[in-house]
Amino acid sequence: MKKANTLRFNVIVAALTLVLQALLALSPFVKLTAGFWRTDSQQDFYNNLTGLVGLQFILVTGAVTLILLKGSQDQSNAFSEMRSAFPLTVVKGLRESEFYNHFRSAVEDAQHSVRIAYLAPYPPTEVAYKHRKRYYEEILELMKRRTDVTFKRLVRASPRNEHWVAKMLGELRDRPNVDIALLTRDLPVDCDLPLTLSVQVIDDDKSWIVAIGSHEREGEFRDIYVENAALAKGLAEYYNRIWLVSEKLLDRGRVTAAGQSLLERIGNAE
Repeated sequence: MKKANTLRFNVIVAALTLVLQALLALSPFVKLTAGFWRTDSQQDFYNNLTGLVGLQFILVTGAVTLILLKGSQDQSNAFSEMRSAFPLTVVKGLRESEFYNHFRSAVEDAQHSVRIAYLAPYPPTEVAYKHRKRYYEEILELMKRRTDVTFKRLVRASPRNEHWVAKMLGELRDRPNVDIALLTRDLPVDCDLPLTLSVQVIDDDKSWIVAIGSHEREGEFRDIYVENAALAKGLAEYYNRIWLVSEKLLDRGRVTAAGQSLLERIGNAE
């Protein structure tokens, strides 16, 4: 259909150009324009002839330009449609320090949803990297400030994580855009890495697979970032499957019975 439209456009442009050129060539024999060619000097005649040839050249050049522009536009549209059918996929390995800046920037630009998983059996406060401490403080502030974005935060249940989780509950309660849950069904907490895959998903196209081989710095990269709508949708479904079997502590900003029990237990221990 589009090829037929392009061919029709090219035929129309070529036909109009030929008609106009024919009219110019017949102008000496048409009463309305014949006077233009009756000059008193040979120089004026050749000046008029030169102008006629120049005008015909402009017509041809204009016709060719229109045809080429139409072809270029069709190619551009076809490329855009091809990209829509086969969307561009970005895959990038991230070192631990790179992940924090990369993910935080994506949270700042999020349109509607952020899903976060923290599956280490110890809180980030136990690791004395300044950039890591700053990242968790900034993410907490973004969860408070970005009220137009829904946040789900899944944390692996462990005695060492309880104080950190309780602090988050106190900071984020009464914020209807935030949910927090504990992953209680996994390997024992003495196993550093869980069976569950730690994934983060933002909106409908950005996803991160975090701590693939270790929570700390090891090898060329620790995490993988993928920008692809199909993968993000699949990992979001995976995240939701884990979320459904986790223990909810904060439900749209409301502290649940399990969350209140944790707060009381931590308060009594202190």
